[in-house]
Amino acid sequence: MRNLLIALLVTVPMVGCTTETIIKKVPPPASAEGEPEDSADGTDPASGETGDEDTTPKSPGAASKSIEDRCLDGQDMDAADVDISSCPAIPSIPKEALLGKEKIGLGAWEIGTTADGETYKYGTLSSPTSNPRVLSYDGGSVAVNAENLECWAKGYYRLRKMLQDPPAEYVKLHGEGFQYRFFQFQTDLRNGPTGFKQISSFQDHLVKWVTVITAAGVCQQPTLSKFREYAKSELTRRGIAQPDAN
Repeated sequence: MRNLLIALLVTVPMVGCTTETIIKKVPPPASAEGEPEDSADGTDPASGETGDEDTTPKSPGAASKSIEDRCLDGQDMDAADVDISSCPAIPSIPKEALLGKEKIGLGAWEIGTTADGETYKYGTLSSPTSNPRVLSYDGGSVAVNAENLECWAKGYYRLRKMLQDPPAEYVKLHGEGFQYRFFQFQTDLRNGPTGFKQISSFQDHLVKWVTVITAAGVCQQPTLSKFREYAKSELTRRGIAQPDAN
């Protein structure tokens, strides 16, 4: 009997229980560049907007399905004006866009002269549901009117549309490491004169994407041809060869 018990104990497998914990590490977000203008770009924590909308093509060459990138489909980017009735209200901070497969920052909202006479203020807008919408900047804030919002929107959505099929000259400029960010600048000549009337450069990294409200209240926007001319002149100024015409 004793021998039988020993045989049973030997043949019974010994099962041990182990626990394995797998920790998936998520890379930290990229740090800010540390420049005052760059710090206003990206997601606005105070606005409640996450900026998580997926605008990345699902396959190479696939078009963005985001409404902000489709709302000007079929319109002429060389026309003097565009219809933004299908576009959403502009966000508190301009959302990143895609240039090919690369995300590109579109900056902040900037105005040359505010309604109360202050100059060159940039920052974030209050929520799209607020009325009036307020531009908050370092040291203060100011309400912006419907014409400001509409003109900013026309320039902003045109830029998003153009970046889906950008001029070869800008692709070359961007690829050389110059003017690789944007800022949504608006000159409002009803408030007072400012120095920007067309697409302009700030240092070696920033494109001021300039819309203009004339003294008569007409919104002037960058066109595709003007975008190409700007990039071409920047290449010439830096001694960089123009892209192959073929």
